[in-house]
Amino acid sequence: MGALDGVRVVDLGEGVASAFCARLFADYGADVVKVEPPRSGDVTRGWGPFPGDRPDREASGTFFFYNVGKRGITADLADTHQRTAVVELLRRADVVVESQPPARLREWELEPADLCALNHELVVISLSPFGRTGPYADWRGYDLNAFHLTATGSRYCGRRDDAPLEHGTFSAELFGGYCAAAWGLAALHGRPLVGGGQHLDVSCSEVIAALFTGAQNIGGYAQDGRYARRSGASMSLAMPATIAPCRDGYVWLIALEPEQWDGLRAAMGDPEWARPELFRDMFERGANADFLYPRLLDWTSRHSKQEVMDLCQANGVPVTAVLTVAEAVEHPHLEARGYRVAVEHPVLGTVRTLGAPVLLPECPGGPQRSSPLLGEHTDELPRVLRSWRVAETTPEGPSLEPGALPLAGIRVANFGWSWLGPVAGQTLAFLGADVVKIESHRRIDINRTLPPFAEGITSPDRSLQNHAGWAGNGSVTLDLTHRDGVALAKRLVALSDVVFENFAPGTMDRLGLGYDVLRALRPDLVMVSMPAAGSFGPLSGVRTYGTSLASLTGLDSITGYVDGAPVPVENAFCDPLGGVIGAFGALLALHHRRRTGRGQHVDYSQQEGIMQLVGSAVMDWLLNERDGRPLGNRHPVGAMAPHGLFPCAGDDRWISIAVATDDEWRDLVRAMGDPAWARAPELASHAGRLERIDDVHARIARWTADHNEHQLAARLQERGVAAAPVLDVADLLHDPHYRARGTFIEVSHPLGFVETIYGAYVKTSRTVVDVRPGPAMGQDNERVLQGLLGVTDDEFRQLVASGAID
Repeated sequence: MGALDGVRVVDLGEGVASAFCARLFADYGADVVKVEPPRSGDVTRGWGPFPGDRPDREASGTFFFYNVGKRGITADLADTHQRTAVVELLRRADVVVESQPPARLREWELEPADLCALNHELVVISLSPFGRTGPYADWRGYDLNAFHLTATGSRYCGRRDDAPLEHGTFSAELFGGYCAAAWGLAALHGRPLVGGGQHLDVSCSEVIAALFTGAQNIGGYAQDGRYARRSGASMSLAMPATIAPCRDGYVWLIALEPEQWDGLRAAMGDPEWARPELFRDMFERGANADFLYPRLLDWTSRHSKQEVMDLCQANGVPVTAVLTVAEAVEHPHLEARGYRVAVEHPVLGTVRTLGAPVLLPECPGGPQRSSPLLGEHTDELPRVLRSWRVAETTPEGPSLEPGALPLAGIRVANFGWSWLGPVAGQTLAFLGADVVKIESHRRIDINRTLPPFAEGITSPDRSLQNHAGWAGNGSVTLDLTHRDGVALAKRLVALSDVVFENFAPGTMDRLGLGYDVLRALRPDLVMVSMPAAGSFGPLSGVRTYGTSLASLTGLDSITGYVDGAPVPVENAFCDPLGGVIGAFGALLALHHRRRTGRGQHVDYSQQEGIMQLVGSAVMDWLLNERDGRPLGNRHPVGAMAPHGLFPCAGDDRWISIAVATDDEWRDLVRAMGDPAWARAPELASHAGRLERIDDVHARIARWTADHNEHQLAARLQERGVAAAPVLDVADLLHDPHYRARGTFIEVSHPLGFVETIYGAYVKTSRTVVDVRPGPAMGQDNERVLQGLLGVTDDEFRQLVASGAID
């Protein structure tokens, strides 16, 4: 049985974000019914990739990938009779996922408030580019518009003198889908605590603006008024950290910590130029990048990418080959882990695809059926209605605490480190869990060493980006190389529901804290291990950072300017996203435990979780043996034209414009003043615009160049064109939409200073999220070790003196 067996989900969405969110429920056993409009079906049915590039609404690789495991019905929701049958389905559902324009929901009388009133137990997940509140709530938008509203491209990807870049996929929609699934599962888990279901408003732009770009930049900008922009080459402060050329491709070349630099020197044969002691400091290396990079790239260019990876990995350096999509999909590691699966499709035949993103050994997930043909299960609707019980409502009452959090009462021992591990804990903490991070002064976590620092005072307790990325976590300081430190950790685990860790496989066993040891202390324990490539398989021992991890998924190989070399994303996009996915894995296991009483050891391979982002490119390889390549800001499957960023007046100012239909093209032409070139007959169709996309983009760029991006976006939106300003870091803090949604908040740190971090990046109708900044080291020692574990004052002093509590 799946972890979500018995859960009923209705997918009312269109496009990628909602489909992916609902598919994550289906992957783990939920009964998901997708509702599509008759005749045309979901918009992604028309996108491809198609086998042999022959359009067929029943053979779209994109639709297939994001809708496997579901049943499909058709209904015209504008028709009262047909809508009534769907309403009956919603009355019996546990979760509904929707991504419809607000005006359409109002027309159908299916706004979130209507749905919550219809079924008090219903968890309503709304996914949209910008969110359901704020000045941009009614704007038309697509993935491109949402992504570049986050400042991610402006800050981290692209050449300084060229347009910011998105990955060559649906990054914003898929990031949003993962966040929606995690928070939705928590809301489902917590219905008895909060008095029923609730509405979750998920903005695909906001989740990235908060968790990724905002986490690393907004505190420093709010304090110092300074911010950085993309370099197009590497991280701005530390080095080496870039994509480097090899004889046959590229590697992600990264070595930050002193031991990693020593290992890189050894891999290169210890050249004399790399020996100065000052180069053991990553910031000193960054200051000398002009001297070091030419020498490093000369070395990589003389070897194959696999040779460089093997030499570096053997010396403890987290360098990885940049795999193409085909190389990633066909890698023996995925075969060994059973991550590639095959399902039967009525039109496509036997189709290989990717399995579920998190491995739960007690209740493995993954596609159990194909994606549905259009309306394939419509005739089954009466039987579905009979089998889905009407939800038993939990009326609100005085015994329910106002704003109750759905994970209240859950305790988490978080051994996770760097950025990913703490975000996994943070996700559960924001939703009510008591999360305690175990760390040590003996080896300061690298995330605590990163500037800028509060009030300019360098200290592991004052890293501003750390206080955002670790928000919600508590902290106890235990030396896990000390026998008594390990003993205290075990006592904490015995009182915990969940353990997180993202060390290399085998590390927890060597510390005496492996799963078999810990489950003897807490038999129903949920332990989530989050290594780079999982706990078994040929790549299980690979070392990575969140930056270099992406190279193992194919994601880096499709990020860059059209048909050019891969361009590095200059920070670890995979880390906060991986933390959310790890939390999703924990919530799946908790749901399974509630039904069965059994815990389990969840194996979350970051590689597998992130590979879901390249789903359309994966399907193009599997259907057509066409390997992915950099696409710039073009649509990932060529379904929109124009689709890109265009320069505006001022330094590095841009606007995103995406046109999905011929009607939208005519709206854009009118907004441009009906120029003669745009009235050419060959541009009237999508196929014609796509064939001439370079010329179309160049002409639009000449028109936008004299405009202010904010004013032009508002003007285009009035005409029905999907357009949005491309924000930089400073814009994030001042943008009226993010301000209206409370994306960034001021908080008081326990050490007494005020700082700016992100708040609740998903808006909840019942739950009131209490956001606390990342902890000072050991701030919870007394609360946890003495208050919870019962350590006496004398024992506490002795443990401090011995170094067990450090």
